[in-house]
Amino acid sequence: MHLLDIVVPTDTAAAGMTVREVFTECAERNVPGLPYVDERGKVVGRVSIRHTLKMTCIPEYMVKAAHLLGDAIDHLALRDDEIQLILDLPIDEFVLEDVAHLSAASPIVKALSVMEYYNTGYVFLCDDERYRGIVTRMGIARLLLNRSPVI
Repeated sequence: MHLLDIVVPTDTAAAGMTVREVFTECAERNVPGLPYVDERGKVVGRVSIRHTLKMTCIPEYMVKAAHLLGDAIDHLALRDDEIQLILDLPIDEFVLEDVAHLSAASPIVKALSVMEYYNTGYVFLCDDERYRGIVTRMGIARLLLNRSPVI
């Protein structure tokens, strides 16, 4: 079992891109984030859908009171014009500096350990500073299922 068996190739995020562009790539590839690269193409950060939505769509007081919220809070729903504003924001505002990455030669158990360490569901594969793609927990789960004998 190799990480390259489950890597999902994606584009990268870079300065000047919008939230819409990053979300489009993530949605098309079914991944939760993208690496953020500098002008030389070196991975220097990451863009997470989770973090971007947290920063743009939900006030901190709602997170702290999530267990108290009912279902009748439609007055707090995002309006279409707010959605457009969010999608047009530059992604640079939401770059996280902590980056979980591995080489393609790393074992799956290391990938899972790194994901736990960074409290994330994905890692980037990079060889010699060249980005190869993303590996997710779901990809690892699928790999294990495909390797399991049917009983």
